[in-house]
Amino acid sequence: MKKIIVPILLLTLLLSGCNAIKTVKVLKKGEVVQKKFREEISFESRAGLIVMKVKVNGKDYNFIFDSGAVNCVTKEVSDELKLKPVLDQTAVDAEGKSGGIKFVMLDELKIGAISFKNTSAAVIDLRAVPELACLKVDGLIGANLMRKAFWQLDYVKQTITVSDVLDSLHIPKNASSFPFTPEISGTPIVEVELEGMKSKGNIFDTGSTGAITLAGPAFKKALAKNPSIKYVRGVGSNSAGLYGAGFDTSYAAKVNLKMGTLSLPNQPIEAKREKGNLGSAFFKNYVVTMDWKHSRIYFVPQDNRTSGWETFGFAVTRKNNGLAISFLYENSPAAIAGIQRGDEIVSINGKKYTDLTGEEYCETITKPAPWKKEKTIELAYRSAGGVLKTVKLEQKAMLD
Repeated sequence: MKKIIVPILLLTLLLSGCNAIKTVKVLKKGEVVQKKFREEISFESRAGLIVMKVKVNGKDYNFIFDSGAVNCVTKEVSDELKLKPVLDQTAVDAEGKSGGIKFVMLDELKIGAISFKNTSAAVIDLRAVPELACLKVDGLIGANLMRKAFWQLDYVKQTITVSDVLDSLHIPKNASSFPFTPEISGTPIVEVELEGMKSKGNIFDTGSTGAITLAGPAFKKALAKNPSIKYVRGVGSNSAGLYGAGFDTSYAAKVNLKMGTLSLPNQPIEAKREKGNLGSAFFKNYVVTMDWKHSRIYFVPQDNRTSGWETFGFAVTRKNNGLAISFLYENSPAAIAGIQRGDEIVSINGKKYTDLTGEEYCETITKPAPWKKEKTIELAYRSAGGVLKTVKLEQKAMLD
């Protein structure tokens, strides 16, 4: 948790009225053609997310592996394949914003050599939000398809192994594990023990680049129980969803967590909103096995685990073809230097960030920006009053 990153996408359905029963039936459709299969498939990491090559109705595309969503295809893919809507529904994204969604049926979605037949997908516009357009993907592999098989994710090897036989995935007997409750969409919901108190409704979301984000009310209860918890408060926008960016008051802290047999002492977290979210920045520390048959997730530690939480204290967004400060932690190096939300970045360590092309902006959010690797930076910015200022910032371990 050394940098502020962009939790990309969560799509949750709002089921109501006559469409509810039809939606459930549509989401449960689909079957795997192969039997007794096991296949290891390579993936690419984009902004920390799993992107896989797939075939939809025989054509090649790139999809995000997103357990926090249902299957999705872009409008462009839907038009190219001449897919006809079978259902209208309402959905809410990671920022709590809602919109209308049309569902289509896919004759075949093929991942590696494994064919998933007659599965449903929502039609979405991934290009409407700059942060999502930067991912350059054509859709999402969602939980309504994932629950048809067992999946093992290895972020170090950048492989996913998919099988219909759990024992073929070689889970060590001493692996940590915890149960989950699947939503109607198949999305896993897990319970987290926060400082000995239950925090329910946390989404297990491989489509988020975040680490561990818990519900704000649960964190405040833990803080009331244990006032010695060290935390920092931040305000602004440091995330984007399908229907745009959100504005939040959030908290960063180190707390004691437990999920089933997985214990996480002194674990860095973020807390905001009403629902929690576990994302890829946390999963990458483990080999993760997802088992919908028994509603259980297994974790085996990797060697790439990191600790600490150092930050300059700001996040950026695109503004007027450049970058602007969108989020600030209080008492962070950036805040102490006088930087405010809305200030426009002119340069960092001499590199200009004005008049960015779309491709250059995408580089800053899909790959580690050059300044995030530095312990100290020189930041030139223009304040809301138009005054050009230059400050030197040093990363700070704010939770130690």
